Amino acid sequence: MTVPATEKGDGEATEAIELPATETVQRALHEASGHLYDELATADQNDATEDEQLPADVFDALEEFYVATAEESVTSVRISYEQE
Repeated sequence: MTVPATEKGDGEATEAIELPATETVQRALHEASGHLYDELATADQNDATEDEQLPADVFDALEEFYVATAEESVTSVRISYEQE
């Protein structure tokens, strides 16, 4: 695992965490992405207005990632995010 890296973009810093694509990491990501999908789908159906609903391609991408981590076919993992 690498230490978070900071990249400067449009005035905001992007943090990134790189993880090894080990069996353990992929299993954890598989479980986490399944939970994330379920939570987002439930919120989308119950609480979101039409303007707040996530596009279908978000769910498609999460499903693809879920399957890839189940098959342990992911070769690298990088999580990036921006903070205010």
